[in-house]
Amino acid sequence: MTPKPEVARFLAALDATQYLDAAGMGAYQRRLLEKLLRHARAATAFHADRLAPVFAADGGIDWERWGEIPIMTRRDVQDNYDALLARTLPGLAGDIDADTSSGSTGTPIRHVTTGIQDMATACASERFFRWHGIAPDRLTVRIVATRAPEAVTPHGRRKPGWRIGHPDSVALDLNIRTPIEEQLAFLDAKRPAYLMTYPTNFRELARLAEAKGRRLSFEAVLTVGEMMSEEVRREIAVHYGRSPADRYGASEIGHIAATCPECNAHHIAAELVLIEIVDESGRPVAPGSPGRVVGTSFYSLAMPFIRYDIGDYATLAEAPCACGRTLPVIARILGRTRNVFRFIDGSRVWPVLYSGDLNGFVPNRQYQVVQHTLTDVEFRYVPAGNGGSDLAGLTAYMRDKLHPSIEVRATAMPAIPRSAGGKYEDYLSLVG
Repeated sequence: MTPKPEVARFLAALDATQYLDAAGMGAYQRRLLEKLLRHARAATAFHADRLAPVFAADGGIDWERWGEIPIMTRRDVQDNYDALLARTLPGLAGDIDADTSSGSTGTPIRHVTTGIQDMATACASERFFRWHGIAPDRLTVRIVATRAPEAVTPHGRRKPGWRIGHPDSVALDLNIRTPIEEQLAFLDAKRPAYLMTYPTNFRELARLAEAKGRRLSFEAVLTVGEMMSEEVRREIAVHYGRSPADRYGASEIGHIAATCPECNAHHIAAELVLIEIVDESGRPVAPGSPGRVVGTSFYSLAMPFIRYDIGDYATLAEAPCACGRTLPVIARILGRTRNVFRFIDGSRVWPVLYSGDLNGFVPNRQYQVVQHTLTDVEFRYVPAGNGGSDLAGLTAYMRDKLHPSIEVRATAMPAIPRSAGGKYEDYLSLVG
């Protein structure tokens, strides 16, 4: 079977636009942006006045004043749901679908997407699969958050046509809340060519397999749904024998970026979304410097997300990718706002602790570091073996890696709980 004509056209366009020069991509984006801005101003109460800075007296768009549009926060979305809904929609919007974000920033939000927005995200994902040579006729298992009641062992949920470019493709879905032991048994029974799940779930599967004296193997490991630390990336690469192919997005605005098969950095899908990296005052930061991720989705017509603070921190690459694609590159996704640790002198740190080091101080099968106050840090762990704990050594190590002012306490737990979205969080700050 071949894809629908509109899907085929969109995929062909994405194949071409990934090589546009800066001027060509800028013109492409402004055409879509202008349609979005005019629609949002006319059709929503929320944007009617907020977009005034960019509308000139003659009705044209003053792009030099783009930065004067207020940044839209998650609280704005929570407090203004009805005002954000478009009263009318253009014919190309397609069906609308209501959803709620996973709450990985701590603040889940209700939102509405359109058919064309969902198609654009699916097509960008299809381009990513093609970049990495993911064959549509090979079985993929997806272990992710799902409301489907049939996504349980022993059979999973059969999902035909899961790839928009290949209606004959088939995936098996399993709920992420399935115990790790049952996930491993499911994979043994189904033997998929590809596995798609959260980075930390890949890690937990690897650790369980290694505890059983074996090693998992797939033709590709496809990560979604959460920020991937360098250590988790390394653990995945070592255990599975290949680097993870990762997609980055948000349910409110869809696909944002995906890893390049050559450099492993994330190419932004600039045909779908305008991404800005800004400081705390909303000013653009230089490539290589960390900042907040602010996104504008060109196809969010039912609920326009314009200059929306996604709740992540990232850095843009300082040089283009050598692969030949001209799409902008995110060098590193640092994490969610709630993964940033803050300290008494005003400094901020994205924690980077190494499991091998931590295991030397407190033998563990899994851990989570939680910052409760500016100085109170809790090391939660699932004990491993009968070895004793060196709290003094752990404290010295974490003071060196995080901040010298902290006090550290260790808490043994039977299991590390998943987040509301079914994900593990190695680092969690409750400050602010």
